[in-house]
Amino acid sequence: MTEAVAAQPELPLAAPAAPKRFIIPDDPVVTAPSGAEKPKAVAESAGATPGAQNTGDEATPATPEAKPDEGLTPEQVAERDRKREGRRIEKKLGKAYREAAEAKARADLAERQLNEARQANAPKAPEGEPKLADFDYDPEKYATAKAEYAKTQAAKELDAKQKQESVKAEHAKLISSWEEKVDSATDKYDDFSTVVGDLQPNTPFVAAVMHAENGADVAYHLGKNPKEAERIARLQPLLQVFEIGKLAAKLSAEPAKPKAPSKAPAPITPLTGAAPTTSNSLDDKDLPDAVWMQRRNKSLAAKRR
Repeated sequence: MTEAVAAQPELPLAAPAAPKRFIIPDDPVVTAPSGAEKPKAVAESAGATPGAQNTGDEATPATPEAKPDEGLTPEQVAERDRKREGRRIEKKLGKAYREAAEAKARADLAERQLNEARQANAPKAPEGEPKLADFDYDPEKYATAKAEYAKTQAAKELDAKQKQESVKAEHAKLISSWEEKVDSATDKYDDFSTVVGDLQPNTPFVAAVMHAENGADVAYHLGKNPKEAERIARLQPLLQVFEIGKLAAKLSAEPAKPKAPSKAPAPITPLTGAAPTTSNSLDDKDLPDAVWMQRRNKSLAAKRR
C-alpha cells in the first residue's frame, strides 16, 4: 500500500488564481426607476460582451467588410467598374472645361479692355478717308480710292504750307515797312516812341494802322486821342479797318505841320582864336539855326533892292 502510494506520480499543483483588478467605471451608474430607460453609458456597458475587460485603450471601430459581388457575373462587374470610371473621368473633364472657360473669359475681358483703351487714345481718322467696308471689301477698289485720297491730302497739305509761308513772308514784310515808317516819324515827332510805343500786327485794328501809307501819322494821332482809339477798338474787325482807312485819308488831306523848333538853347560856339568868318553862304550845314536865318534874311533883303 505504501509502495503503491509511493509509486503514484505526483500531480502538478494548480496555479493560484489571479487576483481580480478593481476597475473604475467611466460614468457613475445611476439607479433609474423601474420602467425607465437606462443611461447610455449603462446601456452600452450592459450590452458589452460578458467577460470583456477594459484595458484602458480606446477601442477601434470595426471596419465593415466589403461584401462580395453576389449574383454578378464578371462581365457585369467589369461594366459597372467601367461606368464608375467614366463618371469619374467626366467629372474631371467637366472641372477642367470650367476652369478653361473661366480663364478664356478673363483673357477676353482683358483684351477687350485693352482694345478699348487703345481706340480711345488712338488718333481719329480724318473725315472722308476711304474704308474697306465702303467698297464691299474689294481690295482693288479700296487701294485705288486710298491712293486718290492720299494724293488729295498731299495737295491740301502743300497748299496749306504755302499759305502759311506766304503769311509769314507778309508779316515780315509788314514789320520791315513799319520800321521804316517809324524811323521817318521819329524825325517828325520828337515824342513818337513815347506816344505810340511798340506795335505788333496781332489785331485787325493794329494791322490796318501799320498797313496804311501814312500809318505813323495815324498811330501818332490815335496816341494823342485815346478816346477815339478806344471807340474804334470796340467796333467789329471789318469796321475797325474801315475807320482806320477814313482816318488815314483825312490825315493825308491835311497840310503837314512843320516840326516845332527845339526849345533847347543854341550850342555855344567854341573859341578857336581865329578871326570870325564874314561869309554869307547858306551852304554851311553846321551853322546854328539863328545864324542861318539871319543870313537868309540878309540875302532876301539884298535881292529886293
